[in-house]
Amino acid sequence: MEIPRVTLPTRERLQALTAHARQHKWLRPGYIAFAAYVLFVLHSAWVSEDAYITLRVLDNFFHGYGLRWNISERVQVYTHPLWMLLHIPLNVIFSNLFLSNVILSVVCMGGAVYLTLATVKKPLLVTLCCLYLPLLASKALRDYSTSGLENPLSDLLFAAFGYVLLKRYDHPKFWLYLSLATSLSLLNRLDTIILYAPTLTWLAYNRTRDINWKHAALGTLPLLLWFAFSLFYYGFLFPNTKYAKLDTALAAFRYVRHGIAYMRYTMIMDPVTALATLVAFGCLIMALMKTPPVLYRLNHLPTCIAIGVCWYVFYVIYIGGDYMVGRFWALPAFIGVWLLYVFLPDNLNPKIFYSLAVFLFVIGTPFPIANSLRKHCPACYMNPHPMIDAKMMFSGNFLFPATGGINTDAHHKFVGWAEALSKKAPGHVEKAHFIGMLGYYSGPGNVLIDELALADPLLARLPVTREDGFFTGHFKRAIPDGYIYAVKTGSTEKMDPSLALYYEKLRLITSGDLLDPARLKTIIAFNLGTYEHWKRDYLTCSVW
Repeated sequence: MEIPRVTLPTRERLQALTAHARQHKWLRPGYIAFAAYVLFVLHSAWVSEDAYITLRVLDNFFHGYGLRWNISERVQVYTHPLWMLLHIPLNVIFSNLFLSNVILSVVCMGGAVYLTLATVKKPLLVTLCCLYLPLLASKALRDYSTSGLENPLSDLLFAAFGYVLLKRYDHPKFWLYLSLATSLSLLNRLDTIILYAPTLTWLAYNRTRDINWKHAALGTLPLLLWFAFSLFYYGFLFPNTKYAKLDTALAAFRYVRHGIAYMRYTMIMDPVTALATLVAFGCLIMALMKTPPVLYRLNHLPTCIAIGVCWYVFYVIYIGGDYMVGRFWALPAFIGVWLLYVFLPDNLNPKIFYSLAVFLFVIGTPFPIANSLRKHCPACYMNPHPMIDAKMMFSGNFLFPATGGINTDAHHKFVGWAEALSKKAPGHVEKAHFIGMLGYYSGPGNVLIDELALADPLLARLPVTREDGFFTGHFKRAIPDGYIYAVKTGSTEKMDPSLALYYEKLRLITSGDLLDPARLKTIIAFNLGTYEHWKRDYLTCSVW
């Protein structure tokens, strides 16, 4: 039997294929690479446990109970209002919050990459080596391109911010676009102001005369409207998670110590993310090495953006990072990749880009080696509660699970617990640690007391006890005597008298009639600290 010979395409055939691709732009290599990246993000999509805290609020909203977690009280349990609000129109279309969450994540991440590509035009080799490959090699960026949390939208809004800076710098509505991109970023996650502040300060200083204050004020309107709504509806400007995570009365060094461990863990287990973040530090060092120093180089946008990333890294360390590996590094890593792609000269020797590709591939893939290194790195575990790989822990929540098919709901033991809880009588009160899937799948009828205080307004304002340990982002509180009885019956007679008075004021804010004049006065007084002496009296006489 004669084996057929394999012949390579002739030059004329290659030229014909190239001409055909030019006529059909979707066949161009750049579009193919973009589509391949979006498909990869979709294929690896998943939804985390914490995302279901927001989904429970949305589920209650669609059932007519308002933006509440427990339907008996108004508490802002989410840190990402814009991310939460974008689910509402999507769910009207898909009628499935799991799918809505995944689709929104993929669209936002695809939009972030598309805007980055639209900001500057680079050769395909540069795009592959300096944009797509780092995005795929970084574990944090792979994991949190979806996850159900706000990271993809944060990436999209920063890409929009960068697009406005570089492509609309002389546009008549520059200040409107810039202000709108910034305010939406803060509406998505308030602490991202740290990233934008240096650039905004530099622009305000250097372009004071041409600032359009009307446009700038108009751009901040979404954020201001949300603050007004939050203060009126929830009674507070900041989400309940701010008090639960930061107002713990723990010493600052305990946060910082865990933040350093969080950083070291990433450097060992996810070196590409660490290197992408270090791009910003590299930009800053290069700026400082010029003469005259800072004053000359600060006229360049990459230096201001790099300063924002550096501040954000120190902020993450200061707040102790997070219990989910890579979550808080995903955004600075994306900005580092953005800086690399946008500002790296594309006329370098192609061997440099090939070397970069090989380097990223080598250090980004050998996770079995990283796992063995982790066992010999006690510095990664500087507290009794180690950080977790959330994506692996909740692998049952993948859109495309390893078992095949397509998920439209979570598949985890927490769902089974929730189904058992849903059979309880309406109004049943239950203590819980993991409140995401348990709260969402148990339905609106149950009242869950969150011992980690993320969803509980009273516990969030009480300090962490020494016995309960230290776990960044999840700090357990001791439940005061009589509190569960008060939640069940509405009576505070079994609570400490001072704490009862404090809780009654808090309950008036979270459960009282929205337009009750007494409630509105209590909101003002509570935010001014008028009732803090009752809490201090209770803490003085209790285990704290």
